[in-house]
Amino acid sequence: MTFVHPVDCYDFIDSLEDKSVSLLLTDPPYMGIVEDSWDNQWANVDAYVDWMYTLFAKAKPKLTDTGSLIFFGGIGKHGERPFFKLMEKLESNNLFTYRNMITWKKRRAYGKSHDYLFCREEIAWYSVSSQRTEVTFNIPLLDVKRGYDGWNEKYKAKSEFKRVSNVWDDIPEIFRPARNTQKPLLLMNRLVKTHSNPGDLVVDPFTGWGSTGVSALALGRRFQGSEKIPEDAAKADERCAIAAKAFSG
Repeated sequence: MTFVHPVDCYDFIDSLEDKSVSLLLTDPPYMGIVEDSWDNQWANVDAYVDWMYTLFAKAKPKLTDTGSLIFFGGIGKHGERPFFKLMEKLESNNLFTYRNMITWKKRRAYGKSHDYLFCREEIAWYSVSSQRTEVTFNIPLLDVKRGYDGWNEKYKAKSEFKRVSNVWDDIPEIFRPARNTQKPLLLMNRLVKTHSNPGDLVVDPFTGWGSTGVSALALGRRFQGSEKIPEDAAKADERCAIAAKAFSG
């Protein structure tokens, strides 16, 4: 079985069945953040935003009624904020419903002498449904116990462990990634477990090194993805096949 297809992201999304996808989880190009050609293929920010918006518009009918769209991004710089412009376009056209934005705090920071150190990356979460409860969401918990039973007898805690907030500082980045922008499996695991259920179909149109697929398959989900660079697609597919085999025993 092929998990990662060496095709264009538009063609991949078009090939999916309507209402078959529970979670579209992806780490797309940010535009100009790294030197790789795949991150520098647009004339300007507006061209990038239009390209990404078209992809997500194609993806919407493929998602289930309780499905989610989750994508990574960066806050950008003065006068150039493609991530926020994309979010604004999604919302102004009511393509998806905004749910939350997670800030992933990294261990390694960089900066200048007259500025704060920079150590963050963003994760935007949108849903198909505008209804508060009509979305797959399995409450994520930390390994840290809360230390109390609740505010009072009326409002008792539902778990002895603390809930995960929208600022994540407990998952370190990969310091020597095999591919630029590669995300750690612990990060993808939390997103997959929270926003999908076993047996659900998770897709990633920018599979890269395959972390989304490895996580999804290792957690008992189904996975399909695309990666335009043939060599990377082959390596990602191999990683996914190993994860699927390990889960099935």
